[in-house]
Formats: sequence, structure tokens, C-alpha cells
Amino acid sequence: MATSTPHTEQRPNTLPRRVNISAQIPTPSHQDIPRNTTTIVKIRAKDYNLWFYGKDVEIFINKVENILEIEGASERDIARQIAFWTKNEEISYHIEGMPGYETADWDQVKVGMKRRWGTVSPERRYRLSSITYLFTKTQQEGGIRNMTQYRKFIGEYEAIITYLKRYQYIQGDINHNQEILASISTSVQESIYKERIKDRAMVPALDGG
Repeated sequence: MATSTPHTEQRPNTLPRRVNISAQIPTPSHQDIPRNTTTIVKIRAKDYNLWFYGKDVEIFINKVENILEIEGASERDIARQIAFWTKNEEISYHIEGMPGYETADWDQVKVGMKRRWGTVSPERRYRLSSITYLFTKTQQEGGIRNMTQYRKFIGEYEAIITYLKRYQYIQGDINHNQEILASISTSVQESIYKERIKDRAMVPALDGG
């Protein structure tokens, strides 16, 4: 009886071609690489002669925002570094105390700088010297001799203090009670205290209470 010979598959003598796996993996583009949000684009002020001296603030801000685009920086980067772009310690101190500085909010810092040093906004209406001038003028005119003069005086005083606080010329509690008392006659002081007892309020409280 004839026997059948099993079919044997012939394999090629060549090994299979190796596949370059790395060549098939797409290289991520610059946009695909996640940015480290904590990285700050540092701007060297001296490279751009970027120093603020407390004047021409609008020009300075425009220059800062142009450099922001050149350097590819963010507004947060600007807000974090702006206080260092001055050679005046007092200016740096004021910027650090402005709303938005701690949170790196450039829009808020920018508004604060314009209010503090801008030439268009009305921050020049009163100065720190306005308080001293008010006391000096009142005493030179003979002091406060009646309640009408007192109310006018207090109105001017409060307007100055409110304004200076609003635009951050002064911060915290301000106490000029001694200077106010020195400007008021004894008879008017008595009337003020009687009025205070009646109304249970007086601004400012001359005895500090």
C-alpha cells in the first residue's frame, strides 16, 4: 500500500524585517508639550532700560506690555516682577501694597499704578501735605470758634483722609485727635461733647473713643 508523504512547508531563509518602532511614534510638537505653569519668564529690566521713576506711567505700562509680547511672557509674569523694575524703594513699596500684587493680577496692579502716578486721573487733588496745611490754615485764622466752622473743618478733614486712603497715599488708621483739639476753642469742644452725647456718635472721636 502506498504511503503519503506529509507536506512540509518551506520557510524562507531570510529573517523577518525588524520594524523601527521609534520611527512610528510621532514626535510631539511644541504645542503638545504641557507647559509648567509655575515657570516664570524672567525679564531683565536693564536689557530694555525698563526703570520706573514715578512719572509717565502710561508710557511705562505700554512699554511693559510690548516687552511682554516680545519675551512671550504672561501678565502674571509681569505682575510678579513689576515691583523690581524701579530703583526707588518707596515706589517699589507702593507697588507691593497695591491690590492685585499678591495675586499677580496685572490688570489690578496696572489700575493702581495709573491711580497713583497717572497724569489724567484726579489723584493730585490732595497730597499728604494737605492735612498739615488744613491745620496750619485753621490756626492762622484763629481756630474753630463755633459749630459751623467745626463742621466745615471736619468735612474738609474727612474728605482729605478718605481721598488719601482711597488712592493709597496712606494706609491703616490715622489719628489726628491732638491736632484737631488744638484747633478748637474750649467752648466749641464742650458743644461737641454735648452733641456727641446726644447723637452717640462723633467722627472723628476727639477722645479716641
